[in-house]
Amino acid sequence: MTLAETLRGDLSALTPRERKVAWALIAEYPGAGLGSAADLAKAAGVSAPTVVRFARALGFGGFADLQTQLREELTQRTLSPFAMLAEQLQRNDTSPEHWLARGLPAQQECLRALGGIPVSELDRAAGLLADPRLRVTAFGGRYSGLIAHYLTLHLQQVRPGVRPQAPGQALPGSEFLDTDKRDVFVVYDFRRYQTSTIRQAEALAAAGASLICITDPWLSPVAKVSEVVLPTSVASATPFDSSAAAFVLTELLVGAVLDLVGDSALERIRRWDEVRADEVEAWQAPPDTV
Repeated sequence: MTLAETLRGDLSALTPRERKVAWALIAEYPGAGLGSAADLAKAAGVSAPTVVRFARALGFGGFADLQTQLREELTQRTLSPFAMLAEQLQRNDTSPEHWLARGLPAQQECLRALGGIPVSELDRAAGLLADPRLRVTAFGGRYSGLIAHYLTLHLQQVRPGVRPQAPGQALPGSEFLDTDKRDVFVVYDFRRYQTSTIRQAEALAAAGASLICITDPWLSPVAKVSEVVLPTSVASATPFDSSAAAFVLTELLVGAVLDLVGDSALERIRRWDEVRADEVEAWQAPPDTV
């Protein structure tokens, strides 16, 4: 687990003052941990020795070891496919196995990692998405925008008030003018985080919207302004990060929303199918003849 995942997990073993350090680090992750112990202590409102005890409670030898992991995570956050391939070749990390035999274990581990997301966070996300008083929009970057579009295609069938967003396109200006506390935005953002996505998320949070951030183990900067953060594994046997876990998580959230919405969702899906059947019939009909 990354330190980010640890901090988003169960912190009940920490003392109240140590938890204050954890919250301060989460609030400005990872920057808050890259200064001195005294700086982090000031941000948390505790003493410097408490910061050291916090690091040791997480299994580090001291605060310096915690910072070493943070710096390693920063490096991982910015790795490109070329850099990962070069690193793999440098380690001579190759295998004569068939590509399927190499790839399946990584994908299986990717999906197993979903079990590490706190259930409380998953429930909060599902509750926001199912709330009929809230309007739902999802967006992401060049690749992650495809997963956001996949989410809205499903949610539109389950509940009203879901606004579609074309993959890879910036949100229209009207979104920022009309956004308020009645809105929830699902933001997909993965490493080499897209600047435009981050800026949009910050503007929407400032306007009062609730944000659900679906990201990687190193946490997109969008996590700082999000009400709910759902980190997923991107482990892959290739230099390209896997989106498998993000897609599966998306489908699980749709299922949770369906359960929460209940009978009205079933009625909406029935009506949706009728509309779609009419559209297909019109499309298949022969053109009018003169």
